[in-house]
Formats: sequence, structure tokens, C-alpha cells
Amino acid sequence: MEFEQRKQERRALVQHLLAQDWNVFGTLKFVNGRTTGRKTANKLLRSYWNKVDRVIYGKAAERQNMRVPRWCFAHEGADHENFHVHFVMPSPLQDTEQTCCLLNAVWAQHHAQTAPLAKNWIMPVKDRAAVTSYVTHEYWRMGSDTISDNLCWDNAQLNFAPNDNYTQQQAHRITRAASPLWLQQAQQALNDQKAQYEASGDLQMMERG
Repeated sequence: MEFEQRKQERRALVQHLLAQDWNVFGTLKFVNGRTTGRKTANKLLRSYWNKVDRVIYGKAAERQNMRVPRWCFAHEGADHENFHVHFVMPSPLQDTEQTCCLLNAVWAQHHAQTAPLAKNWIMPVKDRAAVTSYVTHEYWRMGSDTISDNLCWDNAQLNFAPNDNYTQQQAHRITRAASPLWLQQAQQALNDQKAQYEASGDLQMMERG
């Protein structure tokens, strides 16, 4: 009975995700997902997303509660001990690859326990259906616990119209958050990961390492 209920809930979650606007898929890892407790991981993830919001929206992140929409999913891996988080989101920058590199560079520098650039996977979405199936695949075991509600921001009211001054300030915030060297290294990691994915077409590869 529980299996059938979770099957229906997962189907509804998949439909909800496919109805949203997103074009970036990411996996945020830790140096050691087996020793980073879930409580510590969630604390690091919350502070990371708050930082991303501030980089993108500046003071509006706090004053107007502007947030980058995102849907986050906790996974524990095949042995239930390798904690990591998958997410999907719309690119807040016009250049989707720049968004991927920025997100990876900010996470890699965030804390001694957050994984280096090559270990995280953040890429433009090629196949929304495959990604949606993937991020929800631990629903069978974890149920709604796989949805990281405290990290998600499901917001339909993003009619934020940036002007030239805002765009310039945002560029400065990005440079402060991730230097050109960090972004260059993140771009190399992205290029390597895209090549690996195109060679195999298997999202499961981002669980490894």
C-alpha cells in the first residue's frame, strides 16, 4: 500500500517539476558525504543558497526577499550513507553556462567540507524528463524526506526587471564571489563533465567520486 502511495506521490511531484521553468541541473557534494552529518550539510546548504541569492540580487535578496527559484532533493546514495543534494533551477543569468560555473565556484569555496569543482556536477539541462526522473528516484525509499523544503524556493512572482546599473553591480558581486581564475577552472570542470555526459548519456555518473 505504501509503495503504491509513494508511486502516486512521485508521479505528482514529477508533473509539478515538469510544469516549472528550469534549465540548470546540479549536484552539490561534500569532501566526504559519509562523515558530513545531515544537520551540518543542511546548515552549509542554507548558507550557500543565501549567498547565491545575495550574489544575484544584492540587497534585494533581504529587503525584498528576492530568491533564485530552486527545487532541491536530498539523496543518500545506494548505501544510504553518501549524502548529497541535487537541484534544478532557472538560470538567473542570461548565459546558462556562466550560471553553472558561478554556482560551482561559490560552492567549492564555501567551506572546508564542500567538494572541489571537479566533484560537483552543475550543467545546462539537455533532457528535462530524464533529470526529473533522476532527482526524484530516491522517493521510493525516502518519501517526502527527499524534498529539501528548507532549501527550495518555489516562486512564481519573479517580475524583476534589471536595469544597466543593476547589471553592473551584479557583475561586481559575481567577481567578488568567484574570481576570473575560479570561473575559468569551473568552466574547465564543466567542459570535462559535459564531454563525459555526452559520451555516456548516464546521469548516474555524477554520483561517483
